[in-house]
Amino acid sequence: MELLAALLAGFAVAAVTTPVGVSGAVLLLPVQIGVLGLHGPAVSATNLLYNVVSTPLGLQRLARGARGQRTETLTACAVAAPCALAGAAVRVTWLSDPAVFRALLAVVLTATALRLLLPVRRRSPAGEGARERRTGLLAPAAGGAALLGAAVGIGGGSLLAPVLVGAGGWLTARAAVVALATTLTTSAVGLSAYAAFDAIGFGAAPAAPAWGLGLALGAGGALGALVGSGLGGRLDERYLRPLLGTLLLLTGAVHMAGLRP
Repeated sequence: MELLAALLAGFAVAAVTTPVGVSGAVLLLPVQIGVLGLHGPAVSATNLLYNVVSTPLGLQRLARGARGQRTETLTACAVAAPCALAGAAVRVTWLSDPAVFRALLAVVLTATALRLLLPVRRRSPAGEGARERRTGLLAPAAGGAALLGAAVGIGGGSLLAPVLVGAGGWLTARAAVVALATTLTTSAVGLSAYAAFDAIGFGAAPAAPAWGLGLALGAGGALGALVGSGLGGRLDERYLRPLLGTLLLLTGAVHMAGLRP
């Protein structure tokens, strides 16, 4: 029953979040804690496993539709890898306190909610040095997103894309490819780090993912993303974004208050 619940949760979350460009991993964190009963760094690791399973298909589709960012993608992934390792180490040490982690989760949920309620507008950098500003922003933004993404368990793409679009003036399609590739890299490296930390007894336990639940969540997420991408043109984003934003905002407030959702 737990695996079935995880499969359905992954499907439902991805189907609803994909049309508005938000990673289902953000909403699955509260589901794992409040419904599936996971605890400790294993929550973050299991969420990264969800990303590893559910992300490749979406990345392949995006990459076919938006070409010309190979260099930027490789740069972001190269920076993300060591930062993801550091993020996992931070999670099993400094962020092992459940209260501290829940507070950070509340911040991430609230930030994602605000992104939905107040969509990021693309800045159009003009004049000399515009390209340098766009590319110069990439490495620190990808590193920061990977560090936080691995620690929390969201991958980091949902943090990176708004920065590239809003502050760097990137086209949304280009930012989406780089952000999703960063999410996949961060998730794969972070997942490996959590499994290794658990095996050698470094930091708080349990750190290894709940493999069965994570695979079920990811399989459901992959199917849900397919359905969500198909529904994208039929659902009115004017209503869906505020609905999801409000849900995330309320969930973040519950976690900040120290209550179970």
